[in-house]
Amino acid sequence: MNRSYLRFSIAFMLFACLCIAGFLAGNRVGYREGYASGQAKRQSEDAYPEVYEVGDLVRSVCGDAEAGTNQLDYDSLMMAIETSVFPDEWEALGGECTIGLIPQLETLVVNATSGVHDRLQKFLKDLSSVKLAVAEAKIKQEDTQRRRKEWVNSILQPVSDELGANLALTSKDIDFVGAWDVQKNTPDGMRSISQYIFVDADTVRIPAPDDASKLMSVWYFASPGSVVVSGKPYVAATTKDDALVLIPTNEPLSFLIATRQDGEP
Repeated sequence: MNRSYLRFSIAFMLFACLCIAGFLAGNRVGYREGYASGQAKRQSEDAYPEVYEVGDLVRSVCGDAEAGTNQLDYDSLMMAIETSVFPDEWEALGGECTIGLIPQLETLVVNATSGVHDRLQKFLKDLSSVKLAVAEAKIKQEDTQRRRKEWVNSILQPVSDELGANLALTSKDIDFVGAWDVQKNTPDGMRSISQYIFVDADTVRIPAPDDASKLMSVWYFASPGSVVVSGKPYVAATTKDDALVLIPTNEPLSFLIATRQDGEP
């Protein structure tokens, strides 16, 4: 065998082994670094909670250093944050980030990703940006409240005129539980009488559509000024005589007047 050929073969084999070893080592290092990078990216995208003390900031924005806890406008600040710091990331628009308030401690608890936290910290440090954002949020909030009030009045006023009585939206502490005599009024002047029995905080028994002599159980949900019965929304109001008036939002003149049955508290 030719000695030079033998030396060439051995050198080639050593070179090939070194290449393979280098490839495996590089692949292992690359995998390890890539895995670590992926882990860091995943962790940076996971939401985690941070506490932000904002009492002094809100006082500065409001221009009232003596304002007490109950007077601080946290709602406007939270709205400003949600509209200024990655708006799509917040729960209100389908994201995963949330803001909670602890007014007694003058703090916000924000559950968000690291990117949102970083931007939020920069936002809160820029007082001029905060003031502008809060001012815009207040204007938007006031406009929303004004339009809501106008809409509610447009529902209440025709019924109030029909009854010749002033109506006031129900408060949060109204108790519906019990039996009510219900009169249904329609735009054509027709009236019908039935009975609603509010069993508990979730269930009401009302006349069945196919047989008014039978009662069927359905769910209801009540909040200040409104009631939803089995998916149908009503504006809820009371008269000075404590009669309950339920007004369908899509057909205000087809309203219900409910009075507690004799003997009910």
